[in-house]
Amino acid sequence: MESKFTIMRPILTCRCLLLLFALFLSSCENSDNKTVQGEITYFSVWDQRTVNHILHVDNENNTITNKQEIPAYVNLSRLIAEFRVNNQDAILKINNKIQKSGRGENDFSEEIIYDLFIADNKQKSYRVKITKEGLSNNFRTFTFPEKKMEQYQPVINTETGDISNENEIPLNIDITSLQPEFTTTEKNAIVKVNGVVQTSKVGKHDFSKPVVYSVEGEDGTSKQFTVRLKQGNEYYLTNPIVTGSYADPTVIRMGNMFYLYVTSGRVRGYKSTDLVNWNRIAGSSSEVFNERPDFTEDNVSETGMWAPDINYFDGKYVMYYSISKWGGGATCGIGVGVSATPEGPFLPPTGNSNGKLFVSSEIGVHNSIDPCFYEENGKRYLFWGSWGGIHMTELTADGYAVKDMAEKKQVAGKSFEATYIHKRGNYYYLFASIGACCEGMNSTYKVVVGRSTQLEGPYLNKNGEDMNDYDSWNPTNYNPIVLRGNELFAGPGHNARIITDDNGVDWMLYHAYVYNGSDSRCLMIDKVEWDANGWPLVGNGTPSFAMKEVPVFK
Repeated sequence: MESKFTIMRPILTCRCLLLLFALFLSSCENSDNKTVQGEITYFSVWDQRTVNHILHVDNENNTITNKQEIPAYVNLSRLIAEFRVNNQDAILKINNKIQKSGRGENDFSEEIIYDLFIADNKQKSYRVKITKEGLSNNFRTFTFPEKKMEQYQPVINTETGDISNENEIPLNIDITSLQPEFTTTEKNAIVKVNGVVQTSKVGKHDFSKPVVYSVEGEDGTSKQFTVRLKQGNEYYLTNPIVTGSYADPTVIRMGNMFYLYVTSGRVRGYKSTDLVNWNRIAGSSSEVFNERPDFTEDNVSETGMWAPDINYFDGKYVMYYSISKWGGGATCGIGVGVSATPEGPFLPPTGNSNGKLFVSSEIGVHNSIDPCFYEENGKRYLFWGSWGGIHMTELTADGYAVKDMAEKKQVAGKSFEATYIHKRGNYYYLFASIGACCEGMNSTYKVVVGRSTQLEGPYLNKNGEDMNDYDSWNPTNYNPIVLRGNELFAGPGHNARIITDDNGVDWMLYHAYVYNGSDSRCLMIDKVEWDANGWPLVGNGTPSFAMKEVPVFK
């Protein structure tokens, strides 16, 4: 008889096999349940400059955001995403479209949902939100560099997009072809008008009507600005007409053009069509001599070219000028240069190697500077002098030399300099300057005048006194004083020749210091009127700040 153990063994074996099979099935099920959960482990974006920006992945909240500020220039609508996941079988989709790391642009200007799939099972969704400070797309500056627009610069309103001037532009200023200069708050912003890219100081527009500018940032955004210039119905003129160093002006009219020359360097030249708005005479260059003449005993590096006097005769432009150093009254002198064009270069006349007419010691007049040419009845003369008496002498027929160095005549005393002769009616008017010329707002310079029925004098003032009788420094009793300083302008003087406009109005250019912190003698203009007795008047006797009348040239 078999034992119970023997009988039960097959049964136990079968049960053990069943148990092992059950454990196997359970093990397989647990293995499936332990499949790794898919996650994004790295996420970054490349911008239009191929700069990479790493974003923060939060797998607890399923969000992807930037913790560091994204630069303002970045165009969020054109970013390329680069990412990594923890499961090689994971797939990322946007709106059921499979995404490839590092390929294709997406628009991140708004939140994007990335869905993560393993096989066909969506395991999670990530909200990708990128924030940055937007570009302001503003103009930093917007100005008109033309001299005529100095006092009418517009103001930028970044909130409304309006660009307009506060002070009305006078009617005499042409705003139909202005060339604005501008900068933007973003370095690489593009400025357009009607879809055409604009370059600062290059594009011209008609600002008599609104002009719309668009400032487009690198990030694809843009902002519009409308330039509206306010122009009044009145003609208006303000002094100074040109700010800067424009001392001792001399001017000449040739047809519809005016040419102006001033003390500075090798004499600077300018041109204008209206006597008010001036541009460099030769584009980028303004100097009209190639080199400074050297005919005095002084070292040429220590001398300057002062007080030019421009003329036109015998088909040529002829300029007389002074060569001097400060305090060089004994050695200074006057020269002459000739040119076929107003732009120069002015060169010594044929047969004259250095352009010299004379120096103080040769002509016997201390401080021989400030020349003034005058022609009458086929004869040519030169007036000159500064604090050593105003003298005149006849020139040779060609005007390039003194006819007789021993022949000269004094026409005014030692109180005067900067002579200019003007003929009106039966009188020759001798304009001159007295006082301190060059002490900034402390300058006492002023314009005076005398007149004579003969070119050689005697020149009498309004009191009937001979100008030859004035030898004192800055005489206080001289009459008339045509121009003296005021609280805004100091040291008005050294006037140029009087120009009569097409309406018969006389205008005079001169220099003055301006109460604006500048230490330069600026270019001024004023209307010259004549009283019942034929004496010149300029406003109230001081420089005008503003005038509702301008020179008219048709």
